[in-house]
Amino acid sequence: MRTLKTVYFGVMLVMLCVVTNVQAAEDKSMGLFVNLSTSETATAGHAMHFASNMLERGHPVAIFLNHQAVAYATTNAPEEVFGDSGPTVAAMLADLMKGRAKVIVCRLCIKMQGIAPETLVEGAMLGNPELVAEYLFDPSYQVISW
Repeated sequence: MRTLKTVYFGVMLVMLCVVTNVQAAEDKSMGLFVNLSTSETATAGHAMHFASNMLERGHPVAIFLNHQAVAYATTNAPEEVFGDSGPTVAAMLADLMKGRAKVIVCRLCIKMQGIAPETLVEGAMLGNPELVAEYLFDPSYQVISW
């Protein structure tokens, strides 16, 4: 009887290990909506790096720049590099746009920071509630914020 219990326990333990190691299949149609509000280089660079990884994996990416992060989408963006010798956050953002990421810039935020709309880089879109809601409430997008 004791041997039967030991075998039963062993089988249950193996089944538990197998079940807990099962991962959901990655659905490439699922998109990522990145909400970035900081101009702190390490944090913003991390957000761009993460978005780039998801774009390279085949996921659609939309980036919403608000608060201080709107400066990264301007022609006179901050020049600090990400990491020890990495690219600037603005260069990372430009690469994301080349890779077909959508970049939405908060209209109110640029106004509050005295940024002229004509200084936005090519491809960046001025946000409005409809445009942001298109991604924010789309069930095929996951939201992550920095």
